[in-house]
Amino acid sequence: MLLREQHPTGFEAFLLRRHQKSVFMAGNYVYPGGTVDKGDDSEEVLSCCVTGTSWGTNNAGRLPADLPGYRVAAIRELFEEAGVLLACRTDGTPFQLLNEAEQERFVDYRKKLNARQLTMVELAREEHLLLALDQLYYYTHWITPEANPVRFDTRFFVARHPLDQEASPDLKETTDGIWIAPRPALEANAQGAVPLSPPTLKTLEDVARFDTLDSFVGSLRGAERKPPVLPVSVTISGETVLIYPWDPEYEAYKTGTVEQAALDASHGRPSTPSDNTTRLVYRGKLWLPYVK
Repeated sequence: MLLREQHPTGFEAFLLRRHQKSVFMAGNYVYPGGTVDKGDDSEEVLSCCVTGTSWGTNNAGRLPADLPGYRVAAIRELFEEAGVLLACRTDGTPFQLLNEAEQERFVDYRKKLNARQLTMVELAREEHLLLALDQLYYYTHWITPEANPVRFDTRFFVARHPLDQEASPDLKETTDGIWIAPRPALEANAQGAVPLSPPTLKTLEDVARFDTLDSFVGSLRGAERKPPVLPVSVTISGETVLIYPWDPEYEAYKTGTVEQAALDASHGRPSTPSDNTTRLVYRGKLWLPYVK
């Protein structure tokens, strides 16, 4: 979740639109991300990362080394998909792209990474960089419903956008990139202009409750880890519905104890950004939020 301050309106998130031919969530707007590769938590990779107890603590008293493979993957995928690299120099100075020549060099690095002609270790050593795992704040954990043919077990991290770097889509897996504030994003989803994936929609709804980026990031420090969000995918009145764990009927649908009469029940009422959405209804190629 790449976020940036936007005065005086609060803050914005950078969203990428998945290619229409994608196997999963085709055409939806999502956060940058991807798969943890084998070796992402290897000693060789971690030797090129900010490391040690001098980092201080992140949330729940944990060091930023928590989930190192996921953090390395998040930094790599953020650079590959959005062109933003979270790093610092090995001498401790901030990583900055100071001129056009440096910008072009890192554009070339991005292309080579996407083509698997370069590794993050090679990039870090060539440019005397350390991957800044400590710039990632752990946020939440989502698991795709069991009924889905394609499933993911995903950790979400939050990062502030480095001011001297420009976020952009890779024009391969993603076809468009936008900066948008949480509430306008939710409204654009309802109108069909910015179709959101279910985790993106719900996390933006939660983030929309904060007025500033500082207040949101501050809420992540010292917060206890919550259980993974594992929705249940069901068919109600001929429509695909995702039932969240906090929905009053979640356990009944999860255990299959819902009576047949309940399958024709209403979805509740359409939710607003100030609500805590309990289920999503897939209608007209859009995920629409409801409160039961």
